[in-house]
Amino acid sequence: MIYVIGSGPTGVAAAAALLERNQQVAMLDAGFQLEPERRQIVHQLAMSKPADWPAASVARIKEGFSASGAGIPLKYSYGSDFPYRETERWLPQEAAGVGLMPSLAQGGLSNVWGGAVLPYLPAELAEWPITFEQLRPHYQAVLAWTGLSARHDDLAELFPLCHSQPELLPISRQADTLLQDLQRHRQELRSRGIWFGSSRLAVRANDPGHVPCATCGLCMYGCPYGLIYNAQSTLDQLRRNPGFSYRGGVIVERFAESGGRVQISIRSVIDGERTVLDGERLYVGAGVLSSTRLLLESVDAFDRPLTLKDSQYFLLPLVRYRRTPGVVAEPLHTLSQVFLEIFDRDLSEHSIHLQVYGYNDLFLQAMQSSLGRAAAVMRPIIGQFLERFLLIQGYLHSDLSATIDVTLQKTSAGQPGRLRLVPRLNPRTGGVLKKLVCKLRQSRSSLRALPLRPLMKVGEPGRGFHSGGTLPMSASPGPFQTDSLGRPYGFERVHIVDASVFPTINASTITLTAMANAHRIAAAHEI
Repeated sequence: MIYVIGSGPTGVAAAAALLERNQQVAMLDAGFQLEPERRQIVHQLAMSKPADWPAASVARIKEGFSASGAGIPLKYSYGSDFPYRETERWLPQEAAGVGLMPSLAQGGLSNVWGGAVLPYLPAELAEWPITFEQLRPHYQAVLAWTGLSARHDDLAELFPLCHSQPELLPISRQADTLLQDLQRHRQELRSRGIWFGSSRLAVRANDPGHVPCATCGLCMYGCPYGLIYNAQSTLDQLRRNPGFSYRGGVIVERFAESGGRVQISIRSVIDGERTVLDGERLYVGAGVLSSTRLLLESVDAFDRPLTLKDSQYFLLPLVRYRRTPGVVAEPLHTLSQVFLEIFDRDLSEHSIHLQVYGYNDLFLQAMQSSLGRAAAVMRPIIGQFLERFLLIQGYLHSDLSATIDVTLQKTSAGQPGRLRLVPRLNPRTGGVLKKLVCKLRQSRSSLRALPLRPLMKVGEPGRGFHSGGTLPMSASPGPFQTDSLGRPYGFERVHIVDASVFPTINASTITLTAMANAHRIAAAHEI
């Protein structure tokens, strides 16, 4: 039996590749899920049209998620915190000033992601022991499951689509007018190193097997129709394979190798009972914090710091020169609508990735929260402002971002160690962000928009959840590194398959590459 840890994006990608090779696969997972009551609400919404949705049901799936002038809080799923539940009990950590969190949910953090997908640029894999061409077929395999909403536009010159028939979500009027303006100034923008195109999203927009997007505006809270890719959908497909079994309700505490086999120590989250499993091979896709913890526990590496790399996350408001009347009432999706890619060596040797978001009701909440009682009398002004307002969600390369020291500290006997996370800010980050805003200001005539630097919010290290690199792949791995198949130094039959093994964290989206690399690792090795 081959074991896979984790039902998140990389776990299901590895399991799928193994099943394609006719292997017997067992998945080990804590597997916390959305509460039955909320599942029933989501099911009822999915069976009807938005016009028929009860206001009380919509309010329920919006619970726990609001916005203020300080920014947007931790993202919930259908009004529930289940993606983060029980982590302090089973994965205790001390993490002041760090925004990164583990997940024990079925589907992992794909329950709360925004669906943005881009491959890594071939040139930005220079420090990796693998190439883009080695990843290409695995990008294609993964996108076949996730679906892809994308256009054949300028971005395809740099970032291959890796999909033969992309679909297209309906585009908002705000995004459409922005893209029209960008297209009119295409050559000038290119001369400034600014490329643009429609967002690429892991969404099944018009798939015959799914209800088409209803432009209900609930994307940030959870799609009632399940159109945004969630690893749980791939898990459901895996369960239909007779070679696959799923064991939920368990935490993997340690692993070891002996006699050409892998011993896996697990503990029940129900009654705390411990069991040791014996397997032929182990693939670890538990997420960067959990996989790093597991390796440190397994080799008794207490008080030995590892460096976690991050892609700095920031929010930057844009105000358009012209309004898009009626945007507050427009039926639309609220995922990213436009991608901007910045290539300017005066800013960075690597690309800078910007995702542009149009109106969603969280913008209105944030303004009302900031203005307090004055919001009621300023309602017409707020409405007109929101008709001009866009939000950039941006990321920098790990070379320009903070790092996080990760150390496992021993606790009482029989209890999991405590992971201590200490942020290390990068002195280059602030300067790059300042230059980026200046660049956008200088390009305002082409963008037909002005960035609002005083309102920029720079996230805590890890807050963008684009993190990894604690156990980086190397052509000649040493201690606390992995080889090109994700095998930690000293191990032959254990493979780490999530972003823990990334040598760098590029500014581009991370989940697609993490899934493709997990699929590559599981498909590559002779078993």
